[in-house]
Amino acid sequence: MSLRHLLPLPLAAALLVPAGARADEGQKFVDVPVTLKPLHFAAAAGVGFGTYEANGGSHVGWGSNFSAAIGLPFLGEFGADIAERFGQDGINVGSPVLGPTGADHFARLFDPVVTEPGSADFANPEFHLRGSMVDEEPFQLGLETRLTVPTSNDSYWAFTPGLPMRIHLPGVMRIDVGLWLPVFFANNGNDIYILDIPVQAFFQIGDAFVGPESGVRIVNIGSSPTNTDVPVGVGGGYTFGGVLDVKAQLRTERVNSSGWTSNAFGGGIGVGLRVP
Repeated sequence: MSLRHLLPLPLAAALLVPAGARADEGQKFVDVPVTLKPLHFAAAAGVGFGTYEANGGSHVGWGSNFSAAIGLPFLGEFGADIAERFGQDGINVGSPVLGPTGADHFARLFDPVVTEPGSADFANPEFHLRGSMVDEEPFQLGLETRLTVPTSNDSYWAFTPGLPMRIHLPGVMRIDVGLWLPVFFANNGNDIYILDIPVQAFFQIGDAFVGPESGVRIVNIGSSPTNTDVPVGVGGGYTFGGVLDVKAQLRTERVNSSGWTSNAFGGGIGVGLRVP
């Protein structure tokens, strides 16, 4: 049985896994669970910039991202992301190997998983379904499926199963880690496989939070050339009233490249709302 035939299995499993039963309103940022409680809602909006190289020089593009999610009884958390790039510079951010991530990638705060956003002003929409397999302090393990719909020309369907994990030291810190396998179903049959393992840690300081971002990303698995990227960054923010997060980040997608300051470097700022 091929990997393509196995990919729908996490979707079926996620449909059977209920969301966690913990409240997520009125909490410090480091205590927010990995999956929304049923009938709880979260939304986020951000704007970001990213650099890219062209015509012998470095350029800057801008983009935005908007997301919303709700906890559904029995199904788990269901959400959607949409994004807009501001002109051709916003679209060009990225590389031929990594894919056309666009400046909106950096506006998607604390969610660095690369999928297939397409190459139009409006990125391909993405939908996700997430359930909780383990929800015991201090460790949480989820099961997630993402689906990217190719609304722009010359883009592909993308299917991304994942295992998000969160480790809490209540009121003090949290570690976000996980494993995702984005698959781009190319029109020519040469599907693109990526292994994405982001790692982030956030430390709570009163109502503020801050911490490092890193991980590893292996692009074009099973084909040539295969690239390994090591992202590095820092993120942080401030929570108002336990429900409104103001967030910011700076990061590079490949600190292991000599051109990391002029290509695939960016940042973003935004807000996130989580309410019952």
